[in-house]
Amino acid sequence: MDIHQFLELFVGRWRSQRSDHQFSEGNGNDSRSVIEITSLSLDDPELIATCQNHDIDLNAVMLPIKISWEEESLSSNKPKGNALLVPVPDPEMPSKGVILTKLGKGVYEFGADEALTIQTVTAHAAIEERIWYGNPNLRFRVATLLQGDRDSDRIVKSSTFYSEIRSAAPKV
Repeated sequence: MDIHQFLELFVGRWRSQRSDHQFSEGNGNDSRSVIEITSLSLDDPELIATCQNHDIDLNAVMLPIKISWEEESLSSNKPKGNALLVPVPDPEMPSKGVILTKLGKGVYEFGADEALTIQTVTAHAAIEERIWYGNPNLRFRVATLLQGDRDSDRIVKSSTFYSEIRSAAPKV
């Protein structure tokens, strides 16, 4: 599998089980949500704006997607949101590149083990996410929030594990 095939598998509806742990507070949290992932066309206004904000040529983008989610809850308060994921491969090494998100610009690497690693660094933290498939309809993710100004000062603030099962194929 290459990075292009890996990202194509993202598209569809997924049921997600999330378990997280906040290290400074010593507690955890479990939740479930439904995630809908759709491919974006290059004329999508949000995609165009994101690329312009980062000074990225639209023709350099590979398989941009929009991710929407809503938590399943018995209460009337059901957290939901959406995000863009815009991969821009390195022309010399397509398994590596930058990735544009609402959090900013991160870097990605698709490894020989067929896992995608994304790292986004902000002024006072870094988010590292690793994504892989058990099979085309079973995906796993681990996200770690590291806090601190420099690599040497960073400590793990939280870690989240997701297991996701495809519940609907991509819309054609």
